[in-house]
Amino acid sequence: MAINVNRHVLDPFYRYKMPRLQAKIEGKGNGIKTVIANMVEIGKSLDRPPAYLTKYFGCELGAQTKIDTENGRHIVNGDHDANKLQDILDGFIRNFILCPACDNPETRLNVKNRMIHSTCKACGHKFTIDAQHKLSAFIVKNPPQVEQKEKDVSKNDDNWTENGGLLESGSSADGEKDWEPEPFDNEENVSSRIGKLILSKDLDRPIEERLDMLYRYFLKAKKDGGLGKTLELVNEAERLELKTKAPLLLANALFDENLMKQLNQHRILLLHFTSSDVKAQKYLLGGIEQIITKHKVHLLPKTAHILKVLYDLDIVTERTILQWAANPSSKYVKKECAKQIIEKATVIINWLKEADEESEEDDYGFDKCSRTYGTVVPKTRVDSEEGVAKPIVKTMDDEINIDDI
Repeated sequence: MAINVNRHVLDPFYRYKMPRLQAKIEGKGNGIKTVIANMVEIGKSLDRPPAYLTKYFGCELGAQTKIDTENGRHIVNGDHDANKLQDILDGFIRNFILCPACDNPETRLNVKNRMIHSTCKACGHKFTIDAQHKLSAFIVKNPPQVEQKEKDVSKNDDNWTENGGLLESGSSADGEKDWEPEPFDNEENVSSRIGKLILSKDLDRPIEERLDMLYRYFLKAKKDGGLGKTLELVNEAERLELKTKAPLLLANALFDENLMKQLNQHRILLLHFTSSDVKAQKYLLGGIEQIITKHKVHLLPKTAHILKVLYDLDIVTERTILQWAANPSSKYVKKECAKQIIEKATVIINWLKEADEESEEDDYGFDKCSRTYGTVVPKTRVDSEEGVAKPIVKTMDDEINIDDI
């Protein structure tokens, strides 16, 4: 049975899986020992040599270990329950695998100057492993074999969209030798190898290039009428390890001045990226900021309406909106623009802060029923310029207002 690599993540669709640890007790008395039957498979799923895991168990349990590489047997002396070993394995994952910045397990180890360095392939964060742990000495003496030198990414991946600069990076030659296929039996084997090669080369590209690739993929899908192929779009984002950042690209590929109608139109697609992922929701809000700034005259007055649609459609949660509003950033647009957008959203932000589930109405004319998609009770609105509640009156700017959602 497969379980989540990070067992603190309860999402059943979490993409990082590993087999549940299987332990077998052998021997009696002083000769009793625990054989971890599937240690090799666990090591592969964690991208770590199984010897590291076995030695870690020995360090944590104060027990001797033995590794029979020929027969694939990994042994820890003593009688140890599988559940107990699984809990100890969580400690190895936390200390030697998970990125402290993003909790992603796609990290690579390398040993330099007797220090263990780790790089996260997802967010680019670089950090060192605790040298005081007993296992660290073993890793220094037995460094992981690196098949290919990781490329240095000089830019921080969080700055690529600063001030609205979307996907401006250029391509560069990777300088790698041409791939030569191994002997094969049929066309299916060749296709499989080519697929793995393409995947490997794409993931070796800097984050900026992969973002550009995914953005162009979304634009092509839009042009070819392929936006309804939701799973294909999600799979491509996952293939490039950009699913969390994808909503930012989607916003720029999908939306224009008809933003609110388009949110309804592409709700299912957006939910596949943002559901239960706060970071993805924040990237989407960053993309919304860029679209509002791009179509400022038309969309800025409707900022509160846009956020209400995002909330009603369950695309972005109340908590995420409040966190976004509390910290205006220059990450996606100029900070002055970000502050202006948040100011225009005051009415919905205050409602989210003050709405009481037990009350039928509040000062802004929203009732608890309006927290369910599609239901709003018209009352008053707040004039964003004066901060004063006024009766809702349709004007030329009110092509779509909260009453019409």
